[in-house]
Formats: sequence, structure tokens, C-alpha cells
Amino acid sequence: MARRRLRKGLGLVIAMAVLLAGGAGTAYAADPGGSAVRADGTRVTSAAPQPGTARDSGNDGAWVVGVGYCGDIHVKGDCWTWINTSHGTPCPSGHFCIYTNTLAAQGGKVFSFFHCRNGGSDWALRGWNGTGLYDNSNTGGAHAYLKGSGHNVLRNIAPGGSGPYDFVPVYYVQAC
Repeated sequence: MARRRLRKGLGLVIAMAVLLAGGAGTAYAADPGGSAVRADGTRVTSAAPQPGTARDSGNDGAWVVGVGYCGDIHVKGDCWTWINTSHGTPCPSGHFCIYTNTLAAQGGKVFSFFHCRNGGSDWALRGWNGTGLYDNSNTGGAHAYLKGSGHNVLRNIAPGGSGPYDFVPVYYVQAC
């Protein structure tokens, strides 16, 4: 009986030690005050720690057909750049942006759309296999749309709308 109590007590002590240590090697992208920086530069306070492993969302190979790299997304064009891992990369006014990760510390890419469509077609997404972030900084009341494989609207995003989203079912974007 004493042995069983000792084993049970020892198991509880080990479990508490693992919980206090934060799990098995998981890093968190939150500061000691419990806040974190989203990929779009917004500081958020979270109830639970958010994983901060580099590029862990499943969107490592994500890209958008017709969107090339640029060093600065604050242009009147459609392009992508790397997310600033310290401060995030805010979506410019008049643009719709999608991010491959939700937190700045995770790194990844931000795709910034100035034009509503790629010519006459929706923007085609490739390799989006996990959760990212959207941010509609369009002006003049323009909504943005995340669409499925049949161009059906999955999410209608009003100007000023932003948040995490599982991009697995998203095949197309209409930026305004």
C-alpha cells in the first residue's frame, strides 16, 4: 500500500514538472506578459500559450499563381515578402493580405493583393495546407473572399476583418 502511494505521488510530481516546464521542448512566441505578435503586426493577448516553432503551420511551400517576390509590400501591385519575425508585417492600406502563419515569430510569407483578381480570374492558391492569417485592409468598403475549389465563397471578409483561418479548403482568393 505504501509503495502504491509512493508511486502515485511520484507520478504526480513528474506530471507537474512536465507541465511547469511547458511540455517537451515546445517554444512559445509569447512574452512574459502573455501577449504575442501576430504575423500582421497586431499584438494579441492569449489565454493559452501559442506554439512558436518556426514555420510550423503546414504552409511552408505555399504560393499564389501570378504573385512574385518583392522586398516591400507597400506598393501598388501584387507581391509577397517574408514576415518580419520581430514586429510582424502589417497589411498595407488598400490591400488584402494572407499570411502563411498566424504569429510573427513563426516566420513565413505574406501575400499582398492590390488588384482584385489576376486578370479576369480569382487568385489561385497552391500548397496551402494549414492555418494562416487573413487581413482585409481594403478601402472603400471592398470585401475580400476566400473560395473553395468550385469558386464557392468560404469566407466573406469585410474591410478591417482579420483572423486565423485553416486554408486547407481554400483554392482561390478574390481580393476585392
